[in-house]
Amino acid sequence: MSNILPYEKELLLQLTIGDEKAFGKIYEFYQARIFLFAFRFTKSKAAAEEIVQEVFVKLWINRENIKIEKQFGSYIIRITKNLIIDRLKKASLDKIIQQKIYEDMQALRNSSVDLLIEKEISRLHKQAIDLLSPQKKTIYLLSREEQLSYEQIAQKLGLSKNTVRNHMSEALQTIRDFISSHPDIACIFLATFLSGTK
Repeated sequence: MSNILPYEKELLLQLTIGDEKAFGKIYEFYQARIFLFAFRFTKSKAAAEEIVQEVFVKLWINRENIKIEKQFGSYIIRITKNLIIDRLKKASLDKIIQQKIYEDMQALRNSSVDLLIEKEISRLHKQAIDLLSPQKKTIYLLSREEQLSYEQIAQKLGLSKNTVRNHMSEALQTIRDFISSHPDIACIFLATFLSGTK
């Protein structure tokens, strides 16, 4: 997953003068990251979606004040963190919830957005693997985690290379179908875990 938006400084410069197409490209690149970051702390799809919208409304309103030479990724995540913290502060006054809010706020202040995304992707990936039949799961894990070739897997399991290839193809399709039902991070996941065959 690329951490840098191609031609970001040029797009930001165009954004500062009100270019809506540049704004759209920036939105497309950052919205999934912001959604996952917000969802991790709010535990609410609706709240995370609202935060995404609030972030980009603030970005558009304050576009003329964007510092092109600064790290934009850090800037937009700082906006997101502030909005999340504001929401947590407005939550219930119940003491148990207050303690959880405090812990979440501390974690948020020390968090890395890429680390949070990685954890969310890993969790979803494990769920998808658990949907596979035992044999397909074994083949998939031997291929992706132990880095064995189809020929090596075939020898290890006493199967034909063709059978291994077919099982692997079906396993990948099952995982893709599962991931596709989670569109908010599907594009990130597919690029990260499902590229390449042997």
